Amino acid sequence: MRQRTDARDRGRRLRDTFFRRVGDIGELLRPFDRVPGLLYIVKDADSRTVAVSPASVPRMGGRTEADVLGLTPHEYLPADIAVKYRSDDRRVLRTGEPLVNVVEVWINEQGLRDWVVTDKYPLRDRAGAVVGLIGTLHSFQDRRRQLAHLGPVGAAADYIQARLDGPLTLAEVARAVGYSERHLERLFRRVFGMSVWRFVVRSRVHAASRALTQSDRSITQVALAHGFCDASAFGRAFRAATGESPREYRRRHLGGPESR
Repeated sequence: MRQRTDARDRGRRLRDTFFRRVGDIGELLRPFDRVPGLLYIVKDADSRTVAVSPASVPRMGGRTEADVLGLTPHEYLPADIAVKYRSDDRRVLRTGEPLVNVVEVWINEQGLRDWVVTDKYPLRDRAGAVVGLIGTLHSFQDRRRQLAHLGPVGAAADYIQARLDGPLTLAEVARAVGYSERHLERLFRRVFGMSVWRFVVRSRVHAASRALTQSDRSITQVALAHGFCDASAFGRAFRAATGESPREYRRRHLGGPESR
């Protein structure tokens, strides 16, 4: 036992000595710039940006990394999205526990709102105090495709995505992939961090948000085309997921039609 403890101490000293010699922490992050679909932001204890992936820069309103260093979420995101990200940051900073597989809204390449899956991990100083965090972002669709090989979970996700326009139940999805409802729920929570039904609703809202900005269909038509029984149910689900109504979302991005 003593030998094992001594070995661990030596390993920690080796690690600490090595990282003290690294002059530019950005060099450690550079390999991740080449990972397809992966974005990252490193923040200090006040949620100010201290490092960022190149692909994130234009989404934050900058041309180079220097343009976005020091910015807080409220300086590059709409207020409702910024509040959510700042709240998540505070939770990680306060508890020292990571947040993983969180599905929320961010800004895509076109400057429009889109769904992403985020993970946030605390960063500690040598004394163990949390001094910042690193957040990674994948597009919702990219993350789903990456997990498609995970047997019943991937098959269930694909089954759901192909049937967003009509009625769908947990029992039907479970039967389609040959698992019990309880087992499928457990697997879904492990992989996606949410229940099957929440995945269904989020998937419908995600698809509907694209229709709101890429077509001139009325809000009612969009709602019915994405599995909602009426515009009221769609509005409640949409607001719960994005913080605004479908009409507000459309107006924000397009100044589009206000038809019902």
